[in-house]
Amino acid sequence: MITTIVKSISTLIELIKIEKEAPDTYTFKFKAPENIKWTAGSYAHFLGSDLQNGKKLDKELVRELSIMSHPDEEFIGFTTRIRQNPSKFKQTMLNIKVGDKIRLFKVGNHLNKQNTDKPIVFISMGVGIATFRPLILDYIKNSTSSLSITNINIDRSGNFVYQKELEKLPENKINNIFVLNRNELHSAIKQCINNKENIYYVVGSTEFNKSIGDYLVENNISTKAIIFDKH
Repeated sequence: MITTIVKSISTLIELIKIEKEAPDTYTFKFKAPENIKWTAGSYAHFLGSDLQNGKKLDKELVRELSIMSHPDEEFIGFTTRIRQNPSKFKQTMLNIKVGDKIRLFKVGNHLNKQNTDKPIVFISMGVGIATFRPLILDYIKNSTSSLSITNINIDRSGNFVYQKELEKLPENKINNIFVLNRNELHSAIKQCINNKENIYYVVGSTEFNKSIGDYLVENNISTKAIIFDKH
């Protein structure tokens, strides 16, 4: 019964490319289906099965992941880390090949994109920057010339996702700051907090979000100026 329901609400998507972003970090790109629409900052549920030929739904093959592609791009994709002893979903993704199909359903958006010309500060942990990539592209594409973006990403490994791509964006539009530890992270945030006009986006683990939120509030940033990617 549940397999039939998921088949009825989901869409088959075909893998067109796999890119290695960093050690143990991969982006899976699928041909964008015509019936699926999403906005910058969206997420979707990905099922690592096509449910064809009598296959039953395995809930261990379902993951809610951020869509790392902008709606104007000709693909829909996600980026994930796959380390030793991966989950069943990630093991399936390690074995997938171009031309294979999986399923996508329940597209949504936890973020409230601000239509504003106020300075934007993105703060992310590790591969969480996947949520921000389409937002950054969207702000740059649709903003006025006065837009200011600061993108701060922390990754203790030093292998920063999308670093080369982001550093090719116009320097007068975005300031990328990649840091290795919390001291460097707080130092980077301190460079921003003097501007009370800033809007802050934060994405990471529950602990990371709370820590950064507390740090911003302690530095007199209004909670109304802080937007979390709440799952």
